[in-house]
Amino acid sequence: MIDKITHKNKTLIPFIKPFVLFFTIISSGYFAYNAYHLEKFYKQYFKTINSVYSVSRRFSSFYNNTDIRLISKGQQYFNGVSVVINHTSEVKNLSKGINLLRDQLDQLTDNNIWTIAVFDNPATHAYFDPARTQYLESYKNYEKNSVIKRIIDKEGLGETYSYFYGCNMKMTEKYVEDGSNQAIRTLYYPIYNNRKLDALLAIDIKNNILNDALKIYNNKYKTVLYSNPSKYDFSIKKLLPCSSQDPFYVGVNLFHILKYSLIPALSLTFFIYWLTAKIKTRRFSLQRDLMTNFYRRDYYEKKLHAQKGFCLLIIDIDHFKSINDTYGHEVGDEVIRKLAERLGRCIRQSDIAIRWGGEEFILSFTSMTKEQLKLKAEKIRHVVQVSPIHNIAVTISIGGTVSDTLSFNEAYKVSDDALYQSKHNGRNQSTIV
Repeated sequence: MIDKITHKNKTLIPFIKPFVLFFTIISSGYFAYNAYHLEKFYKQYFKTINSVYSVSRRFSSFYNNTDIRLISKGQQYFNGVSVVINHTSEVKNLSKGINLLRDQLDQLTDNNIWTIAVFDNPATHAYFDPARTQYLESYKNYEKNSVIKRIIDKEGLGETYSYFYGCNMKMTEKYVEDGSNQAIRTLYYPIYNNRKLDALLAIDIKNNILNDALKIYNNKYKTVLYSNPSKYDFSIKKLLPCSSQDPFYVGVNLFHILKYSLIPALSLTFFIYWLTAKIKTRRFSLQRDLMTNFYRRDYYEKKLHAQKGFCLLIIDIDHFKSINDTYGHEVGDEVIRKLAERLGRCIRQSDIAIRWGGEEFILSFTSMTKEQLKLKAEKIRHVVQVSPIHNIAVTISIGGTVSDTLSFNEAYKVSDDALYQSKHNGRNQSTIV
């Protein structure tokens, strides 16, 4: 049982090692890719927010140049915009401008504008798009409560007309609106003329704008950035432009990095494993005889010609032709296979076994004396003859030589002559010269 587990572990090691390597490389690379895009996303997102600011600032031009109409006290609707009038009075016609502003902002924020409101100063009327109950309830007494003044003071927006550099508007921290439970940030933009506050533009932006922007960015660039990362993730926090508190966090989701790296790592490992196996099989078929797993003659002969010094054995199966004629070629092939297995058990890993012909083999050894080669030859001969193969008594004849001076052709001829001598003397014997 332990041997089976050990063998299984050994077979898994060639797969596990490249998988760990590929998984480490891919996950590290994907993390670096996301970390690079993290800063890139911030720049793109800030560009969007600044575009929202720029479009909102243009509203002041429309406000200053629109016409005026007389409207009775109460709540009126113009082009889908609700106008709440505390006193019958002349009111600016802002509905068209508010509609245009919403269209442009919706395009920039992927439809994440919650409410657009305009409060005139003095506070006799206000505009709402849309006229939600929560908003109307909150601001129905805004004249009495001086809502504009409180907002201007709280957000530090007094005399923004004097700002040459910096923000003349303010983005609030994130909060949850009563009643709707919608998480929003409000952008306040005071409209001044001749140092006098004429109106306050308030734009409620859904907090979903960040997640929606991340979703679009992730789909486009195949990243895994997300908001509100945990302390274990790599993240960056920044304040929105024209905001002084409540920074938002965007980070790289490490769990998703690992999850999305798993399939490519496995696929690449399987591919390399398959390719390596194909290469090994191809190399094996070019180098090895498929029947015996010994080296092929046409592959190894050139190596023998380059070799200096030899301890050679030439082995030939006795009466192999009669085995084929009597039992058939399939049995003959099986005899060769079993013989090769027995020969393989008699040699070291550093020794070379070559199928030289149909039933002829060459064994090449290193660092052997003549006496050692004789003992090796006799051991091999005994292992072959000691038990039948397919109930056939199989024997071999062996010829060999040990030389540090002969070329391969010369050593082969000496060994072949020794083999002939073994056969001539009755077979099933070895001759070493």
